[in-house]
Amino acid sequence: MGAAGRVLRGLGAIRRPPRRAVVTVGVFDGVHRAHQRLILTTIRLARRLAGTSLVITFDPDPQAVLDPAHGEPALMPLAERLARIGELGVERLWVIPFTRRFARMTAEQFVRRILIGRLHAAAVIVGEAFAFGHNRRGDTEALRSLGPPHGMQVIPVRQMIAGGEPISSSRIRRLIAQGNVRLAARLLGRPPALSGVVVPGTGRGRRLGFPTANLRLHSQVLPPPGVYAVILRRAGQARAWRGVMNLGTRPTFGPGPLVCEVHLPGFAGVLLGRSVSVSVLARLRAERCFPSPQALTRQIRRDLARARRLLSRI
Repeated sequence: MGAAGRVLRGLGAIRRPPRRAVVTVGVFDGVHRAHQRLILTTIRLARRLAGTSLVITFDPDPQAVLDPAHGEPALMPLAERLARIGELGVERLWVIPFTRRFARMTAEQFVRRILIGRLHAAAVIVGEAFAFGHNRRGDTEALRSLGPPHGMQVIPVRQMIAGGEPISSSRIRRLIAQGNVRLAARLLGRPPALSGVVVPGTGRGRRLGFPTANLRLHSQVLPPPGVYAVILRRAGQARAWRGVMNLGTRPTFGPGPLVCEVHLPGFAGVLLGRSVSVSVLARLRAERCFPSPQALTRQIRRDLARARRLLSRI
């Protein structure tokens, strides 16, 4: 990540309290617009107080530890989450390992040991529905009773509403899983993205005249099988390539595993072995079984033409 946002990992990572720490706390999966409001409010207050803006986040997601059978897939891997938070301009990111032992910490212990004991926090900024501590028994009222006696200001931020519902990671996951990537993009503040590593494929796309980058995806929420207009970037690079992604089982060629393959018209570089991010801008169509490879080829040309028109407006 860039110069903004020094990452600290582990409970013992804070050796000295930062100067007048202004803190916000959460998983921040997706770093969506409501998360951005919390983080930017934290940064602005830290600047007014001549203090240090600090984000506390957790890895793995607490739900994956406490209720793995019902854990939801992530919107983005940790590295990307930290990069997105850092891009907003926060000065410190503290990643606390979430374990069952840590989960037993009560709300009062979290405030006394972490916010006050480790950070000497001048202020903490949280969403109005914030819950924390053992069994999520702590809330903003608990913070208000525990913080001020120790000189810690507590600032709740109202929920951000879009389309009559609060913006939340769960809502965005649901939209992506339904294929509604455009509304998901509005709530995120950017298109949803898939990330992974480019791996060798079967070469079938090249034989059809449409070579593809085949991705081994990280564990994350996926849109439904289909064809999408996308923009691909290599990790750590700003340059982007526009193209078409197929996510599915390639039923025209018989049953097979789920694959993610991206065709980038005119691309001549090397992607094999590289980490990439694929921003998903629009769903072009559902996955279909074609009567022949020739029929599939004709449809791919139509998909490319439609994607080109959509992407030219961006």
